[in-house]
Amino acid sequence: MRCIPNPIHLAILMVVLITFISVSGCTGNSPSSITPAATPTEVPGTMTVNIQNFAFVPASITVQKGTTVTWVNLDTSTHQIRNDIQGSLAQGALFSSDSLLKDARYSFKFDIPGTYPYYCTIHPSMKGTVIVM
Repeated sequence: MRCIPNPIHLAILMVVLITFISVSGCTGNSPSSITPAATPTEVPGTMTVNIQNFAFVPASITVQKGTTVTWVNLDTSTHQIRNDIQGSLAQGALFSSDSLLKDARYSFKFDIPGTYPYYCTIHPSMKGTVIVM
């Protein structure tokens, strides 16, 4: 015995398939409608330096006068940031953070052009530089 499809069922099936194909083509997933994810950017007048793997990343940055630099500790170890001239505490530090636990932040606004070396007082081999234009 041979099964012959009912023409009404075929017509309904065709309408359902055409509708499905039309709708699935309009889901917004076509390449022309994909919007790339927003790329994180620095807020004008700010710069972030990460502390990770016992290093300042990036180790050296150049910023414009008036820029606020924020250090973020991504290590599980505590760090402390300190700037001093010629490595001598007697000559004074322009900026110095408290001890920074994991995820803690420290910010300093650089208003005077110059080169500012800094280091971690807990791990003195960790060094960085801020150059202010």
